[in-house]
Amino acid sequence: MERKDIETKRLLEKILSILKLANSKIILQEKKEILKNKTKRKIYELCDGKHTVSDIASELKTTQPNVSYHLSSLLELGLVLYDELGGKRYYVKSLE
Repeated sequence: MERKDIETKRLLEKILSILKLANSKIILQEKKEILKNKTKRKIYELCDGKHTVSDIASELKTTQPNVSYHLSSLLELGLVLYDELGGKRYYVKSLE
């Protein structure tokens, strides 16, 4: 490999690491922002691996579509995951 190619490769690696760091900071900020929403925060707190959408809706006295709407945001940012058992999804906080 030529010296110029090596320098270019190093520069690209530095740029990539800076972009990854910036992206992780943005995602962290988005997670903080999303949990400022009272409903999303309550749903997040109920995600202990024992609750389905129906259970969460019942606990919060709201509709299943409303819970599903908020869960989709939490899932998209990786704040919660789900485990599928017997055709039902049980939601749990991620380890992040």
